[in-house]
Amino acid sequence: MSLISRSIHAGGILARTITLVRHAETISNISGTWQGQTDSPLSDRGRLQVERLRDRMVGHGDGLLVMSDLGRTRTTAAVIGAGEALAEWREFDLGAWDGLRPEEIRERYPEVDRVRFGSGDFQPDGGERFSDFKVRLRDAFDTLAARMDDDDQAIVVTHGGVIQTIIGLLLGAADQSVILVPSNASLTTVRLDGDDVQVSVFNDDLHLDGGVVRPPGARLRLIRHGQTLGNLEGRWWGRGETPLSDLGRSQAAMLADVAGPVDAIVSSPLSRARETAAPVAAAQNKEVTIVDGFAEFYFGEWEGLSIAEIMERDGETFRHIQIDGNDEPRGRIGETFRGVGERMAAAVEQVVSNGDETVGVFTHGGATRAYASLLLGIPFVDREKLPVPRNTAHMELIWTGNEPRLSSYNVAAHLGN
Repeated sequence: MSLISRSIHAGGILARTITLVRHAETISNISGTWQGQTDSPLSDRGRLQVERLRDRMVGHGDGLLVMSDLGRTRTTAAVIGAGEALAEWREFDLGAWDGLRPEEIRERYPEVDRVRFGSGDFQPDGGERFSDFKVRLRDAFDTLAARMDDDDQAIVVTHGGVIQTIIGLLLGAADQSVILVPSNASLTTVRLDGDDVQVSVFNDDLHLDGGVVRPPGARLRLIRHGQTLGNLEGRWWGRGETPLSDLGRSQAAMLADVAGPVDAIVSSPLSRARETAAPVAAAQNKEVTIVDGFAEFYFGEWEGLSIAEIMERDGETFRHIQIDGNDEPRGRIGETFRGVGERMAAAVEQVVSNGDETVGVFTHGGATRAYASLLLGIPFVDREKLPVPRNTAHMELIWTGNEPRLSSYNVAAHLGN
């Protein structure tokens, strides 16, 4: 079975790790023209991105390094180390569309208006069929994974469309276009545990310190609270209160130092989210608005219990849900995974602006993953394809038109990893 079709259900300590790096910005990226397998030199900003990528990748160059054989990827990869240039990691072959702007493509090929990249099967004049592109990438990914031993690391320097498509395949996204193309010189991390796969981090570009272009539109950052005493004790506190630990308060302070500017700050009503939001709000002189819909899961009769205690009191129900993958109310009277995702989606609609505002939302790990899974069409049984975000990590959405699209997931460069 292809690794791309599997997801992680256990946390093996000898997991393999593949880091997907998009090439730095090119002249074609600046001009807004589509570049597939023709090439374009790096821009001035792209050269600066390469320097920052080099600093970020210190200590990551000991594993296997492969790259697309196109010039922009080879130039980007050179700052990481010597590696193998492989044609199978090239960008989608755009054929006659290569070098055109989107509006020129639509004018010359009006049928494009009926297809969003990643949402169906199509083939540009003289180019690659999209279904063949996915097979090529699936084979390239599986071949690389097969070369790795337990605990190995690999780096692939490749292209935006390649990374977007691989992540869509890994997550089983019904419509790949809900995932944005990652930023130039960004990092996306995939974890392999036996035959199981998890997208640990998507589109981490924080090392670029703002030196990157993202699509325009309203933005929402869903930020998990800092570490709590309940996290340390391994207790399932959903709606119950548990204070931040000393480390959690330190994480919130670090976040305040590095958080990008936001136009508004929203928080779950629970104290751990409000306590994490407070330093950021103070640093940016913002008020915090409470929205109940961003609260954590309600775990019903499991609230405040450890897994061992849940298993002792209600082991059959726990196994039926957590192991067998049946999405039933937690703790018999609590919420379902899908129900939490739908509640979060309603809260998101409540706070997002129709303009280009950026809203920071301080919320919870389980609720964030439930919403991300709903957005991407990931069923509960495959929920481990995405991890619960780390404390003070964020998931970002950008609205293009009237629809949210995933811009990043589980990004927290301030935590040092």
